[in-house]
Amino acid sequence: MNQGEHLGPLTFEELSSAFPRQYRQMHPNQREAFRRIAQARGSVTIEAPTGSGKTAIGYTVLRALAARGEGPLFYVVPNRALVGQVHTLHRDLVEVYGRHEYECLYFPEQNYRADEIPCSLLTDCAHRVDQETGQTFGRGRRCPYYWAKYQAKQSQIVVCTMAFYLFTQLFSREWGEPAGLVIDETHQIAKVFRNALSFEISDYHLESAIRLLEPFAPEGAAGLEVFLETMNRIVRIKRSNTPSLLEDTEIEELLMTLMLIDHNRLRQGLSTAVTSGSIDVSQHVEVLTRVDRIVRDLVRYLRAFEFSLPTEDRHPLNYTFAYYDREQVVGRRVNNRLVVKAYHVAPLVRSLLSSRMTLAYSATIGDENIFALETGIRQPTYHFGSDFPNENTRVFMPTNTPNLAMQARGRRDLANTIRRIARACRRFNDAGHRCLVVVVSDAERQRFLRMAAEEGVDVVSYGDGVSARAAAERFRDRGEGGVLCGTVANYGEGIDLPDGKAPVIFFLRPAYPSPNDPATQFEERRFGSRRWSVWNWRVMMEALQVRGRNVRSTTDLGVTFFMSQQFRRFLYGSLPNWLQPAYRGDLTFDEGVEEALEVLER
Repeated sequence: MNQGEHLGPLTFEELSSAFPRQYRQMHPNQREAFRRIAQARGSVTIEAPTGSGKTAIGYTVLRALAARGEGPLFYVVPNRALVGQVHTLHRDLVEVYGRHEYECLYFPEQNYRADEIPCSLLTDCAHRVDQETGQTFGRGRRCPYYWAKYQAKQSQIVVCTMAFYLFTQLFSREWGEPAGLVIDETHQIAKVFRNALSFEISDYHLESAIRLLEPFAPEGAAGLEVFLETMNRIVRIKRSNTPSLLEDTEIEELLMTLMLIDHNRLRQGLSTAVTSGSIDVSQHVEVLTRVDRIVRDLVRYLRAFEFSLPTEDRHPLNYTFAYYDREQVVGRRVNNRLVVKAYHVAPLVRSLLSSRMTLAYSATIGDENIFALETGIRQPTYHFGSDFPNENTRVFMPTNTPNLAMQARGRRDLANTIRRIARACRRFNDAGHRCLVVVVSDAERQRFLRMAAEEGVDVVSYGDGVSARAAAERFRDRGEGGVLCGTVANYGEGIDLPDGKAPVIFFLRPAYPSPNDPATQFEERRFGSRRWSVWNWRVMMEALQVRGRNVRSTTDLGVTFFMSQQFRRFLYGSLPNWLQPAYRGDLTFDEGVEEALEVLER
C-alpha cells in the first residue's frame, strides 16, 4: 500500500493487535483508550494520570497505522530528554533532534554545533547529505544533522521534539501532512511553540551585520543602519533595565523601516561574498552566523511586527518589548534590544495537526475550554481515572502557613516559610526520606540554599557552571544530597523521581505572572478580566505537575506540601476525583509532617 492511502478509522482489534508485546498485560486505562479511539473514528484527546501507560497507547496507535502502510507518522514530545526516553522504550522509532544536538564537520577543529555556523552559506560543504539520495555532495563524512533527517524520512515513525516538528512542518513541509500524529505532554505545546517562534534583535548583532555587509551589499547595510537607528531611538525613551511593551505607533515605525530593505539583494550579496572567498568564513564564523540569521529572518521580522499590531478583525498575535541597559559595562556587547514574543499560536498548532489521526494526551488537561484556547486543539476529550491506591499518597494544604502573594504576605512570612521547609527537610532526611523543593524565583532558591546550609541540610542545586539537568542527574542517578532544589521552570515538570528518590515534595507558592512582565501586560490588554481564568488554569496545571514528580507508578509512595495559602483557593477543586481522598486541608504543617512520615514508613 502506498503511504498516505487511508483505510478509514482504526478498529479496536487493530489497536489490540498492535499493542507492544513487551508489556505483560494491557492496563484498564489502555483498553478503555483504545475503545474510545475506535469509537471516535478519528482524533481524540486523553487526560490520564501518571502511570497509565500513555506512551504505550501512543506507540500502539502509530504501530497500527504503520501496519497498514500509512505514513508519515510522528511521536512528538516537549524536549530532548523525553525523545530519548521514548526511543529507549521503543527502538524501532527513529529519533531526530534539532541542530544544536549535532556536531558540525565543516569546522572540525572548533567543535561547533550545527546551529552555530552559517550552514546555508556553506554551499561547498562536502558533508551535506542529499535528502533524496542520502549521498554526500563530496567525499567527506555525512553531516550528523542532515544524515539524521534523511534516516528519519526513510522510516515510518519518527520521534522528535515539538520544536523540531514545528520548524520542519511549518517552514518546509518536508514530510507532508502526517497520517498519524501523537502529541505527548500536550499541555506544553503552546509554550514550546511560543518560545521557538520568539526572537531577540540586539544593537550589537545589527552593528556586526552592518560592518560585514557594507562592502558587498551597501544598500542593504544602509537599510539595516536605518532600522538600527530607529530601534535605538525607540528603546532609549523606555525605562532602563525594565522590559517595556512597545506602542502600536512604534511597531509601525519599525515595520516601515524593514519594508525598505531588499531582502533578496541583501542575501545575494552575502552569498556571493562567501562563495567568491571575499569573506574568510573560518575567521568570521560567529559574525557570519549572526548575519546569516538576520538576513534570513528579515521576512520573519516583518511578519512578526505585523502580527504585533491589531487589525479590525483580530487582536495582536504577538507582542514586542524593548529593554536597554543605561550603564556601560566593560565587556558587555549588547545594550539595546527588541524582543518579539509569539503569543497566539493556537491557529498554528491546529494547522500542523493531522487531519487523519491526532492523539493528544497529558496527565493535566483541566478545563477543556482553556486548554483549547491555549493550544488550539479542539477534539473529543476523555478523562480517565487511576488505579493508584490513595493510601500511598497525601496532598497537604496546611492550615497555619501564610499567604505568600506579594501584596498579602508579611515582612517575614517568606523567610519564615522557607526556614520551615528547610527544617522539615532535615526531619525527613533524618528519617531516610529525600526531598524535592520547588520555588518560583531564583532569589527564593538562593535563600533556601542559605537556610538549608544553616540547618545542616545537604542540598543539590544548579549554578556555578552546573546545569539544572546535571544537578538533577546527580541527585537522581548518583544519589547525591538529601534535597534537590530548583525553580518551577526547571523542576516543575520533566523530572521524574520515582522509587523513593524524593518521596517528599514542597511547593512554595503558585507562579502567578509578575505585573511588570510584558507578557502579563499583554494578556491584561488582550483578555481584560478574563485573563484570570487563563492564569488560574496555568497554576492549576503547574500544581498537578509538581505533585506528580515522585509518584510515577502504583507502587510509589509520595507526599506533597503546598505551602502558600494561595493554593487553598483552587487546589482541592483541581485534583482529579480519584486523588481528592488524599487531600488534607485541615492539618497544621507539623501535623502534616507527622502524617507524611507515617505514610512513607509503611
